[in-house]
Amino acid sequence: MHDDQNGEVTESNGRRVLRFVRRFPAAPTEVWSAITEPERMARWAYPGTIELRVGGAVRFDYGEQGEGNGVVLACVEHSLLEYEWGEGSDQWHIRYELVDDGEGGTVLTFDHFLPDPSNAEFAAGWHWHLERLGEIVVGRETADVQSDDRFLALMEMYSSR
Repeated sequence: MHDDQNGEVTESNGRRVLRFVRRFPAAPTEVWSAITEPERMARWAYPGTIELRVGGAVRFDYGEQGEGNGVVLACVEHSLLEYEWGEGSDQWHIRYELVDDGEGGTVLTFDHFLPDPSNAEFAAGWHWHLERLGEIVVGRETADVQSDDRFLALMEMYSSR
């Protein structure tokens, strides 16, 4: 993994973005699988489906909070997935870029384009989700544990930055 696991606000194509860069000790095909296969995706993010083609449907199930629907904007198998979901001011735009690191691992650049990407809640949430993704990628089971303590610690960290 990269030494710095924290997200940072940066610019990409003239837009502000919350960016995380993570290195996983697994091939891009393995990371891609964890990001895109419904049964694996549900273990680190939300239950849902992604049609892996430009224009494909994106659906997330938030349980009692409803669901999110969107569209795939870019898709290159094992290297790039970009989509948006939601409506109006609650629309999210996400981009995953996977690069083989030449040593059997993958460097993931995760971008969340948002009107206010400096929001500590978003940074803490994605930090936590990407930690879980890292566990899935290396074959560890992630317990369905209450994340409040970890999330609150991350919120405090990002709020003080």
